[in-house]
This record gives sequence, structure tokens and C-alpha cells, in this order.
Amino acid sequence: MTTLVITPIAEELEALTAAFDRRWGSHGMRDAGRLRVPEYRAKGVILCQGGLGKVQFAVTTQHLVDNLASPSLAVCAGIAGSLTASARVGDVIVGTATVEHDFNPRALDRPLPEFYGSAPHLAALREARIAERQEFQVRLGRIASGDEAIVDPARARELRARTGALAVAWEGAGGARAAAFSQIPYVEVRGISDMADHEAVETWKANLPAAMRSVASIVAWLAENPILPRAAKRAPGQ
Repeated sequence: MTTLVITPIAEELEALTAAFDRRWGSHGMRDAGRLRVPEYRAKGVILCQGGLGKVQFAVTTQHLVDNLASPSLAVCAGIAGSLTASARVGDVIVGTATVEHDFNPRALDRPLPEFYGSAPHLAALREARIAERQEFQVRLGRIASGDEAIVDPARARELRARTGALAVAWEGAGGARAAAFSQIPYVEVRGISDMADHEAVETWKANLPAAMRSVASIVAWLAENPILPRAAKRAPGQ
């Protein structure tokens, strides 16, 4: 069983690799199609940088899935801006659904696209009471996804009201679309790096290491407690 973990940017990949090296020992490298990626063979974990933005992330995720032997889980792992005052820097949001907020379906009279997180993996996190075993807060909830930097409190409030999301990031919907197309279970795990406000541009990079250490803890648990493969649930209209 293989857990495929994709980060959007290099800084996230470096932080995650460093955390996993400390936890599991040094990684090796392997080829995955046209990509050369870090691997923790004993744990069945493969890491890769997926690229910035939904489209590039989807392309990379699909390429990896096509060139690996049926991954049992695909994880989008990275940082995010908080859309609620109760989720602070270093906390983690695990996506019950990824909502593609910058898709404009109004002319077609359709709701925003949603892609559900893998129900068995979310249930396992709940049953193991993971949130109670961490020094940071872990919340399961919706994550907004769109190629838009949210750095204004008014825009953040609008997005929260429209999507019900706890956090916002860019790439999750791209990974979710690729995973749904290939019927691979999918989970988005985001560490809070900023509060989606005017300070976000200056603070996200400084907060990235702490946020990704939190993400690494949750992703490592998912990898160490694998669930038998099961087709990802598709949202209505996909």
C-alpha cells in the first residue's frame, strides 16, 4: 500500500521531508514517470512537489497516479490561511470537503464544486481521537480552494460565508479532481500559516516550518495506519 503525499511548493516539501527523516530515518529516491521523488519504502510513502496552483497540481498528481502501482491514498499536504479566529498558526485542518471557490457556475445555475475527503480515513482520525493527542489543534472541516491569494479580512469573511470553509489554499481542488478521476481516496491536510489578512504576505513563510511540522504529524499517522483501498466518493455533478 502506497501513500502518495503531494506538496504545492518546494519549501513545504523540504519541511515535510525533514520531519519524516527525523521520524522514519533517511529517505531514498525513486523514479515516478518523468519525476524523481523521495520515498520511504518501509512506510510505503512517496513525496512529491505538485506545483503552485490547481492546474499544475492536478497535472502532477495525475502523472504520479498513472505511474505508481495504485496508491491507496493521495494527500495534498501544505499550508493555508485561516478563515476562522479559532484556527490559529500551527493548527491543522483536515478536509472533510474541498470547495472550489473560484469556479463560477452561476451562469449554469450550479453550486460550487465540492470534492469529499476519504470517509474511511476521516473516520479513522476521529476514532483514534487524534485531535486530543496533539499539542496543536486539529479540526476536520471544509477547505476552500482557488487560485487567489486571500490577504484581506473582508474577502476572508466573504469566502467563509460562501463556502463554510475553515481554511483557504490554492491547490486542493486540482488534486481532488485527479484523485476522483482515478478513483483514489484523497485527503487534504493543511497547516495554518496565516490568518488570511493584511499580514499574511509577511508572515506565511516565517510560519511555514511550524505549520508543516503539524501537518507532518497528521500525515505520518495516516501513513502508519493504512486503510484498505476504496474508491473515492464523488460529489454530485462531477
